[in-house]
Amino acid sequence: MDSKFSLSQFSKLFPDEASCLEEIKKQRFPKGIHCKSCRKMTRHYRVTGRTAYSCKSCRRHVYPLSGTLFEKSSTPLRIWLFAMFLMIHSRDGIPTKQLQQELGVTYKTAWRMRKSIRMLMEQDDADLLRETVTMEEIEYREHKWVFFNKFEFKLVQKQEPVPDDEEE
Repeated sequence: MDSKFSLSQFSKLFPDEASCLEEIKKQRFPKGIHCKSCRKMTRHYRVTGRTAYSCKSCRRHVYPLSGTLFEKSSTPLRIWLFAMFLMIHSRDGIPTKQLQQELGVTYKTAWRMRKSIRMLMEQDDADLLRETVTMEEIEYREHKWVFFNKFEFKLVQKQEPVPDDEEE
């Protein structure tokens, strides 16, 4: 996601739980799902009422949320992704109380979600800030957060050049 990713774009991209699960599936299995039972790439279909996909050939279930912070959460995926959106787009971090109000969840849930997301954002030497890149005298800072080893949020910020007399 870049810095121009807006709330309306978020709403279009993730209108419901199914679209959130589908996006996670695409991020975790970009080349398709390899069925461990069939031992080949097979077509998988969504299992109604579950966060699982079923192999067309052998009917074995694959759970895209397994091994992620969403795995045993009863909080809807759309709320998790919206919390990530809010945390990425806030300058100084979003307080738990504000996150609670924005998401419409309990304080305890907002605190747990914020803590889990912050922990992921701080992995690999805090904030995953990449080096400053200079392109045609314009500096950019790239912020990258990778969730559950596949789902990547990226924010590129334009840095204002510092005048020579203010450097000291």
